[in-house]
Amino acid sequence: MLFLNQTAIGKIDQGVIQKAVKKAYQLVLSQKYNMPDRMHVVDHDNTLLLMPCFSEKFFATKLVSVFPEARQHGQPAVNGVMVLSDNVSGQPLAIMDGAAITAQRTGAVGGLGVKLLTADSIQTAGIMGAGVQGLSQARYLLFNRNIKTLYIYDLSNKAAMGMINTLKKEFADLEYVAAKTPGQLVSNSKVIIAATTSKTPLFESSPDNILGKTFISIGSFRPDMQEFPHIVIESADDIFVDTMFAAKESGDIANPLKDNVIQKGEIKEFAGLLGKNEIFENRTIFFKSVGMALFDLTVASAVYQLAMEKKLGQKLDF
Repeated sequence: MLFLNQTAIGKIDQGVIQKAVKKAYQLVLSQKYNMPDRMHVVDHDNTLLLMPCFSEKFFATKLVSVFPEARQHGQPAVNGVMVLSDNVSGQPLAIMDGAAITAQRTGAVGGLGVKLLTADSIQTAGIMGAGVQGLSQARYLLFNRNIKTLYIYDLSNKAAMGMINTLKKEFADLEYVAAKTPGQLVSNSKVIIAATTSKTPLFESSPDNILGKTFISIGSFRPDMQEFPHIVIESADDIFVDTMFAAKESGDIANPLKDNVIQKGEIKEFAGLLGKNEIFENRTIFFKSVGMALFDLTVASAVYQLAMEKKLGQKLDF
């Protein structure tokens, strides 16, 4: 069995990860996978997720804990373990840092959203949430678009500045702004990505600040979590989700549905964009991702295969 920690996973090229996410969407269209409903176990504000999935060659199970208050103790909010196995023999092949896989594949989901839902010419962007997920979103955003000014907002200005300092070492040729308020970020950004576990919308806004922009919600994965106010989805020309489970799992979709702000028929699956050349310039777009085990499976299998080729990780006796 191969053990892959965060360092080993971080050596895999972003293009490989994003291609694996695209493959997951292709499997959605072909229906060549078996993905049981993921198990949610809620304990107060904390959540345990169990996410299995099967394809022709591999199957994977990810166990993830989401403890939002962990950041107050200097710890990441998301931890987890990923086990990849052979779907012919059932033999375990690899155990991986589940948080690292989650950060990479979630970043790539957001990155692919940016690639397909925004104009090539966008120069400003904003990210709300300066944790592990926010940093990954920034890296994949900058992988896909030549951003000139990037706004970062977090409840902790120290966290926002820490993220900016990290990004400056990797992407030096752009301006970084630690936004004082979410409103400042939204007003000055053409694409806005939220990677938080907020239980209330992060900002209030008028349609003038929303129209013609792309909004991507990454963080909310429970009905009691909502990152964007209703006015965003109400103003959207197009509403996309990575999986229709988002209508039940995330308050960013479930609450507008409950309040009759939108109808379920208005929601489209993101996978339907593959192979099309739709242009979303000057349109208001909302994309909600809650993630799915199929992303983890395709990313983990791609990481495993490349790690074997490059001799990354550590072999373990099992």
